[in-house]
Amino acid sequence: MRFVITVFFAVLFAAAAHAQKPADSPGALKRAVDQAKSGAVIELAEGRYDLTDLKLSHDISLIGRGKVVFFSSNPVAKGILNPLPDVSLYVENIHFLGAVSPDQNGAGIRHDGDDLTIVNCVFEGNENGVLSTGAKTGRIRIRGSSFLRNGFGDGYSHGIYVVRAASLEISDSVFTGTRIGHHVKSLAERTRITGSTLDDGDGRTSYSVDASRGGDVLIADNRIVQAADGDNVTIVNYDLSRGGKAIALTITHNHIVNRRANGRLLRNATDLAATLADNEIVNEAGARLDVY
Repeated sequence: MRFVITVFFAVLFAAAAHAQKPADSPGALKRAVDQAKSGAVIELAEGRYDLTDLKLSHDISLIGRGKVVFFSSNPVAKGILNPLPDVSLYVENIHFLGAVSPDQNGAGIRHDGDDLTIVNCVFEGNENGVLSTGAKTGRIRIRGSSFLRNGFGDGYSHGIYVVRAASLEISDSVFTGTRIGHHVKSLAERTRITGSTLDDGDGRTSYSVDASRGGDVLIADNRIVQAADGDNVTIVNYDLSRGGKAIALTITHNHIVNRRANGRLLRNATDLAATLADNEIVNEAGARLDVY
């Protein structure tokens, strides 16, 4: 059975509580999370929710109805949402905005749990959009979502950073303007990025995709744009600097625009023979786009 809880702040009750606007108080959401049974679905009314390190201690789904924004007016220790170990989280139609932390690593979602599913969400202006340090067996799925101008700007924070997971699957999503860091940094055993846009914009992005623990990596049917002033000349990095094994690397059917002088499509620092096929490359920098 699926338990559905609707978090709705009626104007009448909000007016009685210090005249706050209905969506400005996180209290009802926190109470709903604390009281929910494992597997519950919490539906969120339209509004802005001021949340700092909201810890999730059991499996839960959070679904926004209308324009729902999660932000933190205070620095976070980890993230706006923090699924704890052994917890799976599903989020849909939520805008995660502006998470910062004293260690410059604040995340929209800091995932310490098992599975994570993100559908139709926006991560904007966070130090990390998503930082996952969860279970090795975890499955992370991201669909139809946008990652806009995330990253502190020191090269150690990213659009998405998966430290541990069995799999990362990204589809039909957009990454743009990631600040100095990578759009996607994946140490998962299996990484799939399909049907998405990875555009440096004005973020001076480093790698579009960094797979520095090797693994089974597929990058297919995407639009990738490397800016002229990117922090790195390379679009895709594949190495074993973080351990792991070189299993498979396929880059196929992508539309790639390179604006970076001396740019290169791939840095492959392993003995694995990568498969590159049917990519459409537009080299606006005026020189060849190297692969090595």
